[in-house]
Amino acid sequence: MEGIVSQFAGIYREWAPHASLRGHVRCLWINDLSGSRSECLQVVPDGCVDIVWTGETLCIAGPDTRPILARMPCGAIVVGVRFHPGAASAWLGQPLREIVNVRVPLAEFWGDDATRFLDRAAAGRSAKQLADDLEAFLVGRLAAVGLADPQIAFLRRAAGDNCMPAGLRLDQLAAHVGLSERTLRRRCLDAFGYGFKTLDRVLRFQRFFRLASRPENHNLADIAARAGYADQAHMTREVRRMSGITAGEFVAQAQGGLADSFKTAVAGHV
Repeated sequence: MEGIVSQFAGIYREWAPHASLRGHVRCLWINDLSGSRSECLQVVPDGCVDIVWTGETLCIAGPDTRPILARMPCGAIVVGVRFHPGAASAWLGQPLREIVNVRVPLAEFWGDDATRFLDRAAAGRSAKQLADDLEAFLVGRLAAVGLADPQIAFLRRAAGDNCMPAGLRLDQLAAHVGLSERTLRRRCLDAFGYGFKTLDRVLRFQRFFRLASRPENHNLADIAARAGYADQAHMTREVRRMSGITAGEFVAQAQGGLADSFKTAVAGHV
């Protein structure tokens, strides 16, 4: 597939949200593409939903199950808010299964509030000011959204931390959280956009992503084992499916000088 993985294309940085949002929001981020060598970016699955300002539009992105090719305005500085997997549905008021692999204008969910934010963005505010505006807006809506769902948070951790014993069946996972298997699947489709097994695959790919971004990690077999793949061949198939490039190409992009700021940002997450 054409394009550079989005976090490797510019100067990417992320930071933690306001403390009151941390049950819902993973991070705020800015990707400065003004010096990028490519206008075509691959956005790879991470289990999350983002609010994204591209410099021209304000949209909801994801959740994705495959790489999405995005064309950004020349010199764009992209600003975003990234929700934890499973958290965005409560903010959008819509099951996420309806927006898998698509980009939707934020106004379709938040109407006039999104329009007012677009007006502020058009007034020439800096990327950091726009990120602060988005954060303040979410803080203002927090009372209406309420606390993060602990059941969804458990499922996210179960997949993301790779903490489930090998061979655990979905009926056992459902029993652990007090649901029938059918209800568990419906809950996952609504909250994550897809079933638990897909969530597990996506978050395993994200473990690979973070490991591949560390300069000391070069051995693909070692990365495969640490990320939770059965073997290197399994990793190769999954990385190609999730990113459109081989595992070796992914590591080369991550460690090829395109992502120094990103590698710093993720250093504490593996």
